[in-house]
Amino acid sequence: MADLNTLGLAEARDLLRKGETTSVELTEACLKAIDAADVLRIGKDLFCQHGLTTNRRGMQWLQRHYPAHRVHTVNFPGDPYPIHIDATFVPLRPGLVMNNPNRKLPEKQRKIFEANDWEIIDAAQPAHDSPPPLCYSSVWLSMNVLILDHNTVIVEASEVNQIEQLDALGFNVLPVEFRDAYPFGGGLHCATGDVLREGNCEDYFPKQVPGTQI
Repeated sequence: MADLNTLGLAEARDLLRKGETTSVELTEACLKAIDAADVLRIGKDLFCQHGLTTNRRGMQWLQRHYPAHRVHTVNFPGDPYPIHIDATFVPLRPGLVMNNPNRKLPEKQRKIFEANDWEIIDAAQPAHDSPPPLCYSSVWLSMNVLILDHNTVIVEASEVNQIEQLDALGFNVLPVEFRDAYPFGGGLHCATGDVLREGNCEDYFPKQVPGTQI
């Protein structure tokens, strides 16, 4: 069998016709796939969701281009769809992260968080049973919150369960009506991007644990 990493296009097509490889194997071996919304940055560490839109070669590319950061692979069993990480795993402040209870981070991949005294909590249940009309996102946009600082968070105004949970955790919660915008591409975090942030790039995981880093 030829090395899939070194194949040209014609050679790859020939192997496919002969049934000696599959399109999935070729994609994983030869193509770099990365979706920025699959990447969660917590200081110097980048946690990448290994799924339908991001593969290991994409993560390796990211590590080469950002050598000062540490790139980790994580996955969430039970998630068969190309769902971005910000409706599954959301850091709230140093030491506290919120996880979708239907798509839990595996025990092995939790070790780096546990070693650095991070608590992983289940997100509150969504207030709605279904997304609004023409929206193809998950009801778990409820946890797609926007963190302004370690004490302040913006939450969609109708997501009363999530608002109550974050309030109980001591956050200053700012409700914003945004549900009607869901059909245009997601929730509050989806609709924003960092332009400039003050402060330094902190190391929140000084104790590295084998098993997740690329």
